[in-house]
Amino acid sequence: MASSSSAAAPPERSIFGWDPRDETASIVGDWIWRYGRGVADLEIEAKIGRIIDSHTGERLALPVASETILNMQEGWRFESSMSQPQHQQLNNLLNSLVTPSRRVSYRRVREIDYAYRNRVRVTRDSDTLAIRQPHGIIRKNRLADMNIYCPNQGFDFRISINTETDVDEEPTEESTSHREKNRLCYTHQGFEVDLTQVTRPEKPQEPLHELEVEICDTAALLRLASAAKSAPAANPQEWSDYDDFILVFLNNVRMLIRQVTP
Repeated sequence: MASSSSAAAPPERSIFGWDPRDETASIVGDWIWRYGRGVADLEIEAKIGRIIDSHTGERLALPVASETILNMQEGWRFESSMSQPQHQQLNNLLNSLVTPSRRVSYRRVREIDYAYRNRVRVTRDSDTLAIRQPHGIIRKNRLADMNIYCPNQGFDFRISINTETDVDEEPTEESTSHREKNRLCYTHQGFEVDLTQVTRPEKPQEPLHELEVEICDTAALLRLASAAKSAPAANPQEWSDYDDFILVFLNNVRMLIRQVTP
């Protein structure tokens, strides 16, 4: 019998000795750099949901067998919602990550968002109605969306790049709409997972349930991107810190999706 010292070494990652860069992470990273470069007050988040075919009213069905970045077509739309049991399942899962290790921190937020003309939003505390500090009055602009179809899972996801710019004064006119948010926030190494129940006055008995993963420090992310783009590796398949960060972002979303019962 061969001794343990002569046991076979693990196989090399490829004939070249390393893993290829993750193609989806590379595409997402280049896309974020294209839209986010030089932009202040950037927000980058991924929401889970389903891509719906408006012609059938059902989830999109495409002849692909794995995760796919889509070029959205007429009649397709993304819906960022889940059922109450799925919300509870994720709540229990995320709570289980907080208690034993302390790697994941947790807080609960109850707020009301008031929408105004010109994309202005005012966020108030649900109990005191005081305007949130900081960033309680903002103007939100959407720069780009990327929709990712996951045929083997119960959910797809959409990555959004937005700006959220502080507004100095509270609007004087009446708000056009409002919604109440009961949000659970879980933070882990540069990412925040927000699990939210949204109540709307027109349908108080039909709350919406949403989950999003947000990058906490987009300025730091863009610094990583700038370093990777300004001094590219000699080998185009070599991973940068920026590639790694984007892959962790995607993996957080993927792992959450895979935990939910369809």
